[in-house]
Amino acid sequence: MSTSLPRVNSQLQPILLKGHERSITQVKYNADGDLIFTSAKDNKPTVWYADTGERIGTYEGHKGAVWDLDPNWDSQYVVTACADGSARLYETTTGRYIARMPHRGAVRAVSWGEGSHIFATASDPFTSRERGLISIFEFPEDEGLTPSGDAPLHTPKLEIEVDDLDKATCLAWTTANEHIIAGFDSGTIVKYDPNTGKEVTRVTFHEDRVNRINFNKDKTLFVTASKDTTSRLVDPVDLEVIKSFSTDRPVNGAVIHPHKPHVLLGGGQDAMSVTVTAANVGKFETRFFHYIYGEEFGRVKGHFGPINAIAIHPEGKSYASGSEDGFIRLHHFDSAYLNCPDHIPEDLKAKE
Repeated sequence: MSTSLPRVNSQLQPILLKGHERSITQVKYNADGDLIFTSAKDNKPTVWYADTGERIGTYEGHKGAVWDLDPNWDSQYVVTACADGSARLYETTTGRYIARMPHRGAVRAVSWGEGSHIFATASDPFTSRERGLISIFEFPEDEGLTPSGDAPLHTPKLEIEVDDLDKATCLAWTTANEHIIAGFDSGTIVKYDPNTGKEVTRVTFHEDRVNRINFNKDKTLFVTASKDTTSRLVDPVDLEVIKSFSTDRPVNGAVIHPHKPHVLLGGGQDAMSVTVTAANVGKFETRFFHYIYGEEFGRVKGHFGPINAIAIHPEGKSYASGSEDGFIRLHHFDSAYLNCPDHIPEDLKAKE
């Protein structure tokens, strides 16, 4: 790794979170930064304390891999996306299963809008003759949250059919829930109107599947992670690419630091090749890029499989990564990183 930025002498000591039996699929902090939510290819989404990594509990009832989950803004509820063809709504603190949203195919992604009155899911087509869906749900009324036996059914207010032979893989809401942005298996990114379901803007700047879309804290930028080994920093208004970050392995997760001009990328070679590859060859690191200069300036190793998901504390105090090895590594940033100045590359200084 060559860079003109000075090296930060930071020693990050991870806390290992082990509670899943299979590969991690998603890692998320809540808005307050005191909880971490994780899902995996087992059927037990889990919540942990973000400071200590202590396991609090799991959300029961899933019958397959859980591909995604998302807590709402005040962490009162969490919604999950499962391969058994359903999304489920839980009370965060009690684990009570309070609503279920059946879909025709596996549910790949879920995302809360701002506030707690609306959320969206993305599901696969059940057969090749059908189309995948993006479903918009309003939060159930109070009388619909008292289960008698199984949790009550909840139906979407709007369903958006996606392109034939394609499927949405990730979702994110813009400011004030004005639009919903979806990343697709084909590498396309589409902005929709959540009230009408109409397509607003479509761009294709990735050559393969878009694995993640994550906004910065004030939603003025979002970053993508793609199987085509690149990540893009994008303006959500016109979907114009501001900066590109290139690696030599698929990028499965990307986040923007809330206070520093840094982007964190996680990935590694395809999972199918992991068993015959040493950790130092498979590139299973978290990579730090400066998003103004586009230069990589640091890496954090430790996983023994590709990083499938990465999340950063809402105040930038720590980050967590989840891997194909089934572990979540929680890193609290030390003072060397938190207090490091924003250096200017030497070649840019010379032009001043």
